Amino acid sequence: MTFTIPYPRTKAGMSAFCKRFGLNAIYSGKHWSKRREDAEYWHLTVKAELMRQNVPYKAYDNPVSISFLWNDRLDIDNHALIGKYILDSLKGYLIHDDDRRFVKEVHHRFYDGDCITVEVTPL
Repeated sequence: MTFTIPYPRTKAGMSAFCKRFGLNAIYSGKHWSKRREDAEYWHLTVKAELMRQNVPYKAYDNPVSISFLWNDRLDIDNHALIGKYILDSLKGYLIHDDDRRFVKEVHHRFYDGDCITVEVTPL
């Protein structure tokens, strides 16, 4: 199952996106209430995209591999927080839970697409 999440369309929007959601934002002391707002943003965004793209509402019974494909200015390791937000948003929709029984591996890689692509592959 593959779905996408659009990036901001402007250079300024992309810059703000990278500053807000990169792992460095946490290390700089982002307040817990802002982290909660960020998590809510991602949960709503992911659920909206799943519905908009007609992704079936059915959790895989078997373990899965999840791949994130990025095309932004963040270093690959700075996507960890966004990946966590997206993965948490999939609980109860495409995966039963995000523990080791259901998610066996997570991959992050770059590509040349114009959106974030998430691939959920049964193992």
